[in-house]
Amino acid sequence: MENNPEIRSAVTDEYEWSAQLMARTDPWLTYNLSIEWCRNVLKWPGSSLFVAAASEPVGFVLVHPKGFLGSPYIAILGVAEHHRGRGIGCRMLTFAEQMTTNSRFVYLCGSTFNIKARRLYERQGYSTITEIPDLFADGYCEVLMRKCIKA
Repeated sequence: MENNPEIRSAVTDEYEWSAQLMARTDPWLTYNLSIEWCRNVLKWPGSSLFVAAASEPVGFVLVHPKGFLGSPYIAILGVAEHHRGRGIGCRMLTFAEQMTTNSRFVYLCGSTFNIKARRLYERQGYSTITEIPDLFADGYCEVLMRKCIKA
């Protein structure tokens, strides 16, 4: 596997690959969200799906340019488990942020129990705005985070 996968727009079969990855990893696995739910969310109108791939996909990011109160929103970020810890998530966040050049902030959510993901976001400069209880499932909390990308 190449250490420096290309990040590009997803092609048709990569939507299914991304949905399958979502359905078998956290936080979506903990929330017991169906594969159909995953497939549908990846087709959010106005959003764009990008994959990190070399010979095969290793990660994906779904970005909506006006997904949070008219500001850019990184809706979903996923990296295949055997490719984590190689900087792919950081590269995909940076890629998504660079697409949002006309905005002051970019937003995303992280699950309170998904500690590794939240640490990644914090290392990349995201800070907590608020917690949203019971958003996807009772008893679980999402953390709304933002990063200033333009002063």
